[in-house]
Amino acid sequence: MKLEDLRFFEKVAALGNVSAAGRAFGLSASAASSRLQGLEASVGSQLFSRTTRRISLTEAGEVLLAHSTNALAEIDEALEKLDELTQTPTGRLKVSSNVFFGRRHILPYMVEFREQHPDITLTMDFSDEIVDIVADGYDVAIRVAPLPDSTLKARRLGANRRVLCATPDYLERRGVPKTPADLSEHDCIGVSSFPYWYLQGPEGEVAYEFKATINGDNGDYSYDAVMSGLGIAIKSVAHVWEELRDGRLIELMTDYPVTRTGAVWAVYPPAKVTPPKVRAFIDFLLKKYGSPAYWES
Repeated sequence: MKLEDLRFFEKVAALGNVSAAGRAFGLSASAASSRLQGLEASVGSQLFSRTTRRISLTEAGEVLLAHSTNALAEIDEALEKLDELTQTPTGRLKVSSNVFFGRRHILPYMVEFREQHPDITLTMDFSDEIVDIVADGYDVAIRVAPLPDSTLKARRLGANRRVLCATPDYLERRGVPKTPADLSEHDCIGVSSFPYWYLQGPEGEVAYEFKATINGDNGDYSYDAVMSGLGIAIKSVAHVWEELRDGRLIELMTDYPVTRTGAVWAVYPPAKVTPPKVRAFIDFLLKKYGSPAYWES
């Protein structure tokens, strides 16, 4: 049984006329009749009852039609997806990311990405504001926080542990805190949207309401502040992995790890088939970041 024979069978059933179905397939009346007879021979059943005026499905024909309709729909969807895989990624790709991740983990690789995909034009918006991906027309957004329930699709790019940290110079001047209670004797660098530091203690999560000695509204400010030795901050490892590796920042209070850390995600609008340009961008980042991502090591 050939796929085209099933398509022809569906057309006959829809039109109720073998010759009309044949014309839709570019077949003569005799060729159309031969094709239907060949299909009936292959399934071992008569599929249509024929009179001089009309044809109608037999019980066997109804069974075959019920299953072939679903099967052909599945096959067509699979063929569409295979066709998408062979398409050259092209067009404008609009990307959203927070500022630090975009500057540190996306822009440095975009020369190579453009060399691999010269038909893609990039529009990159770096902001710490959470955008509405669908309403604002973004193809993909990079998120570095826990994802809320959503109809959006998402692919995990890597873990994103967060840590309490400070410079060696600050710790030499002020000492090293061991417990949340010790933080009251230290300068804490706050971000206005996060009034609490959530830490995992021996008896569960501790919501530490700290008093910030310096406060601001974004991650870049807190990075600059902690690197300047102004105090202790919570930073994501994706932001400060090199500083931790090189000893320019020291992770603190490892017995009280930061909770509610989330991961790094590529988020994009739902669709039956992911556009080739989106798939190409995400697959490229995954290859560059590795598994686990390089900032996790």
